[in-house]
Amino acid sequence: MSRILLTVTAAICFTISAASAGQEEKNIDYLARMADGKLHRAAAISGNIYGVLKRCPALSPSPSGKAMMAVSILLYHGLDKHLVPNPAKFERAIRVFEDAYRKAASSKVDCQAEKAKDRDSYR
Repeated sequence: MSRILLTVTAAICFTISAASAGQEEKNIDYLARMADGKLHRAAAISGNIYGVLKRCPALSPSPSGKAMMAVSILLYHGLDKHLVPNPAKFERAIRVFEDAYRKAASSKVDCQAEKAKDRDSYR
């Protein structure tokens, strides 16, 4: 299930770096239409990647890892630019992201074990 979510979110978010503001709004709308559970899972994956990269600077994100990292950017931009129809939904997802980030950044797990656990997100 997480691979499907990762693939779908990566496909939607991968073009953000080269996308216009209109594309960003479409991606934010896509996240706004997501079920809460899927959105929270995507936010947790994003927070975990950011936390692991903070703790393990030798690791670098793969293209799919970068796409998952974009989820948090979309969440924050959606709230900051008032582009979301339901701000509370995005605020809850941001809390999930921040919790996952804190847990991953303070984890004592070895960096290579983190990379082995989620091979799709790191190089």
